[in-house]
Amino acid sequence: MKKVKNIILSITALIAASSCSESFVEENPPSEITPDGLLTTEAGAQVYLNGAYGAIQHTLASGGGGTNAAWQIHWGTIATDEVVVPGWAGDRKLMFLQQVTPSNNTVLDVWQELYEAVNIANSVIDRIGAMTEDQINNEAKEKMIAEAKFCRAAAYFGLVVPFENIPLHKNETVTVEDAILPQSSAAEVYEFIISDLKAASAVLPEEQGGAKATKGAAQALLGKVYLQMTGFPLNQTDKFALAEKEFEDVIRSGVYDLLDNYADVFKLDFEQSAEIVYAFPMDGPGQSEGGNLSTFYGPNGAVSNGGGWGTCYINQEFETSYDRDDLRLRNNVAVHNANDMTREEAVEVDPNDWGTNKVSWRGWKTHAEKPNAYANDTPFDNPYIRYSDVLLMYAEALNGQGKLTQIDIDQTVNRLRSRVRNIPSAVPDMVLGTQEQNAEEILSERRKELCFEGWRRNDLIRFGKYKETILAIDQGGWSTAGNPGPNYEDFEIRWPIPSSELEINPNLIQNEGY
Repeated sequence: MKKVKNIILSITALIAASSCSESFVEENPPSEITPDGLLTTEAGAQVYLNGAYGAIQHTLASGGGGTNAAWQIHWGTIATDEVVVPGWAGDRKLMFLQQVTPSNNTVLDVWQELYEAVNIANSVIDRIGAMTEDQINNEAKEKMIAEAKFCRAAAYFGLVVPFENIPLHKNETVTVEDAILPQSSAAEVYEFIISDLKAASAVLPEEQGGAKATKGAAQALLGKVYLQMTGFPLNQTDKFALAEKEFEDVIRSGVYDLLDNYADVFKLDFEQSAEIVYAFPMDGPGQSEGGNLSTFYGPNGAVSNGGGWGTCYINQEFETSYDRDDLRLRNNVAVHNANDMTREEAVEVDPNDWGTNKVSWRGWKTHAEKPNAYANDTPFDNPYIRYSDVLLMYAEALNGQGKLTQIDIDQTVNRLRSRVRNIPSAVPDMVLGTQEQNAEEILSERRKELCFEGWRRNDLIRFGKYKETILAIDQGGWSTAGNPGPNYEDFEIRWPIPSSELEINPNLIQNEGY
């Protein structure tokens, strides 16, 4: 927190956040409106709630809108085996190389902006909760509070995995004194997240929400939280059964389904489709509401200026892990000259003809035709939880209990594989094996299906594979960045608490090793 600035809720920032892309209100109120002046009607409460959505959009999602946090990129992807970075990539290079320190500015941005998101959600819950019946009907009030609890749970989940033991703010922080809390244990934070998501799922509607929280989104996130608790640092394997129930409810709801074409999921024409359980809405360019996810990893910008590229390249081992006729390979990885083709032309190029010079290959999961002016300001919604993710997590939850069957595999992993075969013999079906073999297959499938969506680091930590994965990364000597393995130590499975936060809050204790 930037001392008082980020400790005390800024109504100006809140109103600005409410103008998030694909806004849920038609007009933004003047910035001089105060919370007391706004929270007199249901319409005003909706504007206030939109601030909570805007806060997690700009923090957990891929950035854009002036934020540097971009949790999906910086925590979820950079220090994994999906990408490598060049030597000039700044903080991202340090993350990739496992050289993060307590003074890292991006780590500080993630901490600060997630806590700002928590505080905005707390304010929404507290202030809308205090509105009277003549200002808002009870049903609308309870739904808005449930939505804000979903936002708060998502923000706390984004904090507890990287930082572990953190201050747990349950109400709006309005003074410096309110902010000086001791750390709660990771278990306590997780239990608070669980209580928020249970409360939210009990109230929210069972529908595809079009960028608003729903029962299915709350249940899917709750299941994801339970799964994360089965791994480091809690290792609570009893949570597999609880996760199974949440995912089963989402699957049986009938609200969600897979699209026939994998590539369609990531096109502008299919935003908020039946495959999207929850996605962060983005809008651009030039509206300060665009994202980086769709261009950060790959080609972007106008052809006339050289095409433009993000600061990430494809991890070569990741690319070779795909079956050559897996349509996800053609959709997710771009050879350099893909920037000069239409998408249809590029995906028709046989990967067997791509050649062996992989130095400049990039990610291409969500990609617009060239030329365009998107740069790092793209309009593609950023998936947070997809139905394919739910299917894979359901298989993981069953396997964790030793009850996964071939029928379960066929309805989850093999269902995903069946839609990405370019030829009938491609991407062989998964066959039931030992519990360990099943886990390896599910983890591998998650990387191929969900790459660049921000879950890889959580997955590796949960499966107990983070260290061995980092030690095995070999970026082939093409970059001045080097490899992360020689730098890695066990304590780097988590991030340090920013040093400036330790100066502000004397109750904080630095994570071991930093």
